[in-house]
Amino acid sequence: MSRLKIYVKGIVQGVGFRPFVYNLAKELNLKGFVKNRADGVEIEVEGERVGEFLDRLKKEAPPLSQIVKVEVKELPLKEYEEFKILKSKESFKEAFLSPDITVCDECLAELREPANKRFNYPLINCTNCGPRFTIIKSLPYDRKNTSMSSFPMCKACESEYNDPTNRRYHAQPISCFECGPKVRLKKFEQLEAIKEAAKLLSDKKILAVKGVGGYHLVCRADVDEVVRKLRDRKKRAKKPFAVMFKSLEEIEKYCDLSKKDKELILSKERPIVVVKKRFECFNEAAPDIDRLGVFLPYNPIYHLLFDYIDFPLVVTSANISEQPILKDEDNLSRLNDVYDETLWYDREIVNGCDDSVAVSIAGKSLFYRLSRGYAPKSFFIDKNLPSILAVGARQKNSISLGFKNSIILSPHIGDIKNVESFECFKKMIEVFKRIYSFEPQIAVCDKHPSYETTEFAKSLGIKVCEVQHHLAHIYAAYAEMALTDHPLKNEKFIGFSWDGTGYGDDGNIWGGEVFVGDERRYHFKYFKITGGEKAIKDIRLIAWSLMRAYGFEVKDKLFNLAYEKSINSFYTSSVGRLFDAVAFLSGLCEYQDYEGYSGLLVEKAYSGGDDRYDFKVDNGEIEIDFETLINDKKEKIATKFINTLSEIILYIAKNENLPVILTGGVFQNKTLLEETIKKLKKEQIPYFFPTQTPINDGGISLGQLWYCVAKMVKN
Repeated sequence: MSRLKIYVKGIVQGVGFRPFVYNLAKELNLKGFVKNRADGVEIEVEGERVGEFLDRLKKEAPPLSQIVKVEVKELPLKEYEEFKILKSKESFKEAFLSPDITVCDECLAELREPANKRFNYPLINCTNCGPRFTIIKSLPYDRKNTSMSSFPMCKACESEYNDPTNRRYHAQPISCFECGPKVRLKKFEQLEAIKEAAKLLSDKKILAVKGVGGYHLVCRADVDEVVRKLRDRKKRAKKPFAVMFKSLEEIEKYCDLSKKDKELILSKERPIVVVKKRFECFNEAAPDIDRLGVFLPYNPIYHLLFDYIDFPLVVTSANISEQPILKDEDNLSRLNDVYDETLWYDREIVNGCDDSVAVSIAGKSLFYRLSRGYAPKSFFIDKNLPSILAVGARQKNSISLGFKNSIILSPHIGDIKNVESFECFKKMIEVFKRIYSFEPQIAVCDKHPSYETTEFAKSLGIKVCEVQHHLAHIYAAYAEMALTDHPLKNEKFIGFSWDGTGYGDDGNIWGGEVFVGDERRYHFKYFKITGGEKAIKDIRLIAWSLMRAYGFEVKDKLFNLAYEKSINSFYTSSVGRLFDAVAFLSGLCEYQDYEGYSGLLVEKAYSGGDDRYDFKVDNGEIEIDFETLINDKKEKIATKFINTLSEIILYIAKNENLPVILTGGVFQNKTLLEETIKKLKKEQIPYFFPTQTPINDGGISLGQLWYCVAKMVKN
């Protein structure tokens, strides 16, 4: 007989943790209580089987919970008479907030059960699934603080909500046909609206469908003319569309899937997973490339929709080009000329949240976009932090917050390229300030003087910490290792930070940097690019610039004049720009239709083997034998270039005799990353790349924050 006081920290509120504890204690005949605290959950248990309780608490926690720390203290016996769920008078502004999660198997079973009161209910959910971040206005996570506040519960739902033995105990979005939001399409409601949507899709119409975190544009994926129509209307020439399938078996008909691919596709987070096509297919959805972004239905609306169609769907964010996903009915009208009809429901999406995008690498996950299902991403830190706001970079923007014992990475915001995107960035900051009653004391930003995010941080009138872009990539990797207790977290590293663009300490454009600690020890040799911002799209200008740098003739007279006079020119060490040049020199493309397009074409052209180009590393400068590359046969260049990059990483790692960090947008290239990992493994060199946070600029804000914590925050 003993009594334990247990503090559990992590995502343990709003995820069914207290009823789980209650039912476990009842099963083990233990007395005491459970209640929420500002930073987690407090439990007292007394009885003969407290050891078994503690063991099962960690092993059997609810699927949406994430336990990051358990503190246990033994106390004198108190002789409780029963076990209770106690209400707390505290205000929970520090508790971790769960992201939105796919509809669970139990709810899906009820959705299909004719005798169940939620049979075919399009917004079915429970404590183990459904919307979270997208409906919350402020903490604590109670119904009155969500967009469900305008839907009073019926007596049956209220009974379930108040029953700790029920799966819907304190499920804030709980609802049913009688009391919940309605799905609509024209004059149709609920299941009839979904049936009508299925008919319209079968008839080759384009729909706007309200998802969990915003609207999607949806059409048949199996009819090229329909997908072309969507492309024409959305003015999106070649950028891939994701394709939603009814089942994993349907995806396997078209794509090669690894064990990790399947795990990601079937996970409770339901991201879009980029996989390799088995053969030429869905060429309008993903033109020119051998990859396809695939995912499964993740909310009951899509599950019901697939009951009435027998084809996969293009499901892509409803947005104006390069702007955030649209979440409100009023704003959706800006796309009236893109879609034919709207399938929607009358519950407000408070916080927009796009779909997450991932890929599997060497049996691990790598994120291109961290959003629905995974973000907000919350971490516990064993330090008492001041209030820190890290504002991220310009592209693939996210923000990060640090306060007390918490670090939180926001969902993907997007590229800050226009007024609308910048407004979305500022709104996301206001969302987190409101949810957590957060007021920053320190702002952390990029060193680029022209970034809107940098200007915003400096406008706040508080202490500002500036972090160089590529060093922030390295610190994002450090942060993930430390916050997830990775076995390499205390090692010294050689860090490869490769991407397309970042403002360097010397005023040049960096992008091929190698760090030891905070020291930039190596970088690719600068070359001059003529053409300014235009060159990012017109990659001929990058290739011509590289050719001129190595003494080759370029026939374009206007370009030559600009190059010789350094008009609209800049110097760069960017590996991303080298990929652009290689794509052109390989005859793969002349223009960058979307970010990463050239890299995908180079990856598709990779044919394996060990052939590579010579390179030299002299006084910290890395230089590939571009004279040979430019003269080489076009069909060989892509393969040899990727092999050369992986060999450079191996050479420097062996020279420094240090474990390796691989980070930055260039390492989104699956072939490059996998070939590099093979070589590092063969030489038994430890390595790390981010697997829980974005490897690209989506992780920059986390790196900025971690740099600030390391340099400015005392233990």
